Amino acid sequence: MISVAAGDFNNDGFMDLCVLTESGPVLFANSKGHFTRVEAHLPQQRFERAVWIDYDHDYDLDLILLGASSVLMRNEGAAGFADRTADFPFVKGFATGAGKLRVVPDSKAFDLAVLYRDHAPVLYRDQLGGHYVADAFQGALPDESRIEADFDNDGRMDRASISSDGRIHVGLNRSRASTHWIRVRLQGVKSLKLAQDAEVEIKAGTLYRKATYAGVPLLFDTGSAASVDVVRITWPNGLIQNETRQAAGRSYTYQEAQRLSGSCPMIWTWNGHAIQFITDVLGVAPLGASDGEGTYFPVDHDEYVSIPGSALAAVDGRYDIRITEELSEVSYLDQVQLLAVDHPAGTEIFTNEKFKGPPYPEYKLFGVERRVYPQWARDDAGRDVLPRLLARDQRYPDQFPRSELGVAVPHTLELDFGKSAPDGRAVLLLHGWVDWPDGSTFRAAAQEVKGGLVMPYLQMQDGEGQWKTVNADMGMPAGKPKTIAVELQFLSASRKVRIVTNLCVYWDEIFLSEGASQAQVRQQEVPLLSAGLHFRGFSRTQVHPERKQPDTFFYDSVSSNSFWNPTPGLYTRYGDVRELLRDVDDRLTILGSGDEIRLQFAALPAPSAGWTRDFLLKVDGWAKDRDPNTAFSTSVEPLPFHAMSRYPYPVGEHFPDDAAHQRYREEYNTRPALRLIRSLARLEDRLLRRATPNRATTVREWSSTARGVN
Repeated sequence: MISVAAGDFNNDGFMDLCVLTESGPVLFANSKGHFTRVEAHLPQQRFERAVWIDYDHDYDLDLILLGASSVLMRNEGAAGFADRTADFPFVKGFATGAGKLRVVPDSKAFDLAVLYRDHAPVLYRDQLGGHYVADAFQGALPDESRIEADFDNDGRMDRASISSDGRIHVGLNRSRASTHWIRVRLQGVKSLKLAQDAEVEIKAGTLYRKATYAGVPLLFDTGSAASVDVVRITWPNGLIQNETRQAAGRSYTYQEAQRLSGSCPMIWTWNGHAIQFITDVLGVAPLGASDGEGTYFPVDHDEYVSIPGSALAAVDGRYDIRITEELSEVSYLDQVQLLAVDHPAGTEIFTNEKFKGPPYPEYKLFGVERRVYPQWARDDAGRDVLPRLLARDQRYPDQFPRSELGVAVPHTLELDFGKSAPDGRAVLLLHGWVDWPDGSTFRAAAQEVKGGLVMPYLQMQDGEGQWKTVNADMGMPAGKPKTIAVELQFLSASRKVRIVTNLCVYWDEIFLSEGASQAQVRQQEVPLLSAGLHFRGFSRTQVHPERKQPDTFFYDSVSSNSFWNPTPGLYTRYGDVRELLRDVDDRLTILGSGDEIRLQFAALPAPSAGWTRDFLLKVDGWAKDRDPNTAFSTSVEPLPFHAMSRYPYPVGEHFPDDAAHQRYREEYNTRPALRLIRSLARLEDRLLRRATPNRATTVREWSSTARGVN
């Protein structure tokens, strides 16, 4: 045996082993303490060192084998390991040792330093998205033949070493020093269950400690401090969790808090009594989001959000609408337009908006005079789910198995509408929401199963009772609860339809509108009076423990505390942004985490007798999250624009650089990213400020400007 590397490669919460031998590496899976050899088809040659590292950020550990000819074996879940050495910029040389580190704090990178027998040390810098670059390494790696750990759980650090003859020597600490300690154990939920490569920091007065979590509990010596001010955990996915006022002399297990890190901006309205949550927006425009193996979703750029008339009340002749950025993402808004849609009382109006691939849904309104509900509905296990689809009551056909990452087993929902739609034409209206998986999950699924994650598709029965796919991309709600419309032309007398997917789509209410359902409306634009951008903070969020309900946001409960720092770069300065939001002209209002736009529109006279009014909020723009597999997730730039063929856009395309857009950037995009989370190490902060003249700005430094916006 040459070396052993421990890593939970199947993410079952038990540490597995890669054992290096003269003839090659061997994997052993840990089943509650019982190890079984795994046939992984690894290269059968000698290696000096094995390193488990999630190089492509897809929630599983990949294996780097170092030696005379180094190899990268990518973990593809149930599909096994695949040789992806070509993905990694290995230099030529005989590798002898390695260590993981994070060069840039507050990043999601997993960097790797490698020592060579015949080459200078190399630092492989993680550029995210499965891309690395080779750089010189000037540091030193710890001596792995000597380790410190609390082997006997008495709160004191013991020592172990391996001598040149292969013997293990253990020295137990029997000192009587009266110091305090705290032990930290982590449990990942969305991250790896053993939370390998998380970072743990503690702060107690002036005392500061930091360590990388290797899947086993960490012991921190707190000296004379009987309590710890804060334990900060930076999970492998970059989210930050603070546990405050922790007593010393105890062992703690911290479970990863469930939270949504990226989604879309949120829409709120004043309804005459309170600020009301409507839904999120721009789920149709996930800029740079991974849809699988190194590819990205094509994106739409505008969305019409339905606002019920009862949700928007005039105050002093004005309608009040707010757009908040609650999550870890950048939003680029080019136009916000309010449309009043008057229609006959007794008729409901629905849009054609939904998330789907090209061709994108055209702007269209459907009028519904009568709802036709299914006569029966059942899931793929034959369970009667009809009662869950007859009203918007947050009860869903939700018994399909799913993971914490938003991946479900393939499942179906079958509906029968009896003898409805005698002419064979109808519009299917479906209200629901999606627990949207991030781009890294899409990448993992593409590796494990051909085709990856499957967008919902619609089937009907033909004249022989056989299921036929009639719409391979029927669409789905773009995030939070929304209603989508799907036009139908039945194949036969059967009115049975079936929806198939392996995404976590939760349908709340489903019904038909018979016929073509062309809407009779009177539509007019509502004048925009003002638009002010300012820092607001973050609404209190309620997350369902099984993620079977959409996250709930509470506008009246707001805090400046964040789980992340905004994406680095320049944002739109605070203040009046009305000029930027009036027209579609690629002069974008750029929002970061915690920002809000407050919009006021001129109230309109009441609709004619016999008519009623609802509203549509047209939002044109994009949203880019910070998932490590999202293109340019670590920077505000490059900016999107309407003429781009895709994002990231190819060489030869660029953001407009005419005089008007140069003036726009110089006048408006002048605000550096806020730093919402400060380093626990004060010395580290001082050094960072000295080394970085254009440092990020704090909330306090911008607060005077924020208060000046109405």
